[in-house]
Amino acid sequence: MGKNTEGTQAQRLRQAIRHRQEREKQELRQAILTAAGALFLEQGYEHFSLRKVAERVGYSPTTIYLYFRDKDDLLFTVVDEGFERFSQQLATAAESQEDVWERLIALGRAYVAFGLQNPMYYQLMFMQRADFLTHTPVGESQPRIMSLRVLQQTVQQAIDAGVLRPGDAQSYSDVLWALVHGMVSLAISMPNFDAPRIQRTMEIAWQMECQGLRQH
Repeated sequence: MGKNTEGTQAQRLRQAIRHRQEREKQELRQAILTAAGALFLEQGYEHFSLRKVAERVGYSPTTIYLYFRDKDDLLFTVVDEGFERFSQQLATAAESQEDVWERLIALGRAYVAFGLQNPMYYQLMFMQRADFLTHTPVGESQPRIMSLRVLQQTVQQAIDAGVLRPGDAQSYSDVLWALVHGMVSLAISMPNFDAPRIQRTMEIAWQMECQGLRQH
């Protein structure tokens, strides 16, 4: 009985140690990704290095190589994480509204909210490297830009429902995308455009743009 109890305790201890080690690994990986994104924006691609990332997080470069092959692998991973969050935010916004018109409005708000809440991710995803946007992640069949498919699908649904005037859904989507991208880019690059000001501007601009496309 005593041996069984000791064995069970030792097993629980080993399991606790494994869980702690795995948690620490995940925390370090996230710290590396955060530092990499910040360094890339500060110094650009040419001056970015895994050594500098290691210095930022307080580990040796060898440790970084345990997680990532090279700087491109690291930066693409940062972008992948950003697009995963971005896609989830847009999908949640689309699913929150039954009415297709309200769904369009919700998507515009969600897009701007993501950019304002995640400026580091947004700049890496949409403003710094076009190849990040058009690159297809390993194991995927679609490039990252397809995360915007939910907008085009919603536009097509609005056209089919007679809410928007007949036209090319992709072109309509591109116009709407250009609008919200401009809003977020302005907020990131112009400090005097704070979040409340951008939100007010976006609400007016998005409503005007959608109304211009609306079936009368």
